[in-house]
Amino acid sequence: MTEVGGMTWRSITGVHPFSPDLFAQLLREAGVPQGVCTILTGGPEAGAALVRHPKVAKVSFTGGPVAARQIMHACADQLKPAVLELGGKTASLVFPDAGDLDAVANRAVRDCIGVLAGQGCAVPSRLIVHEDIHDEMVERVTAIAATYKVGDPFDPEVKVGPLINAAAVERVCGMLDRVRRDRAGRIVLGGNKAGGDLADKNFVEPTIIVDTDPDHEIAQTEIFGPVLLIFKFSTDDEAVALANSTPYGLGANIQSTNLIRVHRLAERLNAGGVYVNGARQNLPHTPFGGVGISGYGREGGRAGIDEFLRYKTVSIIEPE
Repeated sequence: MTEVGGMTWRSITGVHPFSPDLFAQLLREAGVPQGVCTILTGGPEAGAALVRHPKVAKVSFTGGPVAARQIMHACADQLKPAVLELGGKTASLVFPDAGDLDAVANRAVRDCIGVLAGQGCAVPSRLIVHEDIHDEMVERVTAIAATYKVGDPFDPEVKVGPLINAAAVERVCGMLDRVRRDRAGRIVLGGNKAGGDLADKNFVEPTIIVDTDPDHEIAQTEIFGPVLLIFKFSTDDEAVALANSTPYGLGANIQSTNLIRVHRLAERLNAGGVYVNGARQNLPHTPFGGVGISGYGREGGRAGIDEFLRYKTVSIIEPE
């Protein structure tokens, strides 16, 4: 039993999905009949049972490629359709004409490190910066990230909360250790598990890495932690090549006031969504989803509704 916001929550697994539970409560208050929406908590066994159940007509899954491949195999046995919203390795391309570089730097740190401590599929974890402003952006981003307090997310002064569990901390810190071992980048801030009063908890320091090898695992796979990689480019072609150098394709960001360049590059970026100058993601009327190992299908907007519709054609010939 856990109390949050004056309400008590119960979960048979010990994991408390506050947002879905609150959503279900709001549906009840709105008069939606019981049974239209059911919140079922559980681990892998619960998910496997749902996917394989013959009365489940379609599966919509948000997670990683490893679990998604297992779901696809299970769905294939029943020719069951699926929508897969998987991981991402979002690149944010920053040009000298991006405008207010302080605002750009603040967004870069907030969106990668301050949002869910980096535990989001579309967080822009790769900052690809033009050589003319690269060093300046590194200084700005590092200075901002250094001010981010780590700790209890209910503390209004805290900007970086915990990772989901100890295994996640071990995985993220293991990647950082291999960056050092392989000399695959230069860690200019953080790079370790949080110490002090947080040493026995699931916190990782805000981390900035520059001069990263684009072929190293930390540049090719999801980190899912408060880690921002900064790369340098000189030409538009080089920027696009870096952005498209991973197997993911969920989101991409462009920071530029040159709309001709924006439209030209947006077409070339392998991503389900391109967001310009801090434009919001996941608006209710816009589709959201990826390409490559970021999955397929769309959520949101008319495209998201269409995913759950079956079209039927009725053809009638008037009798003679």
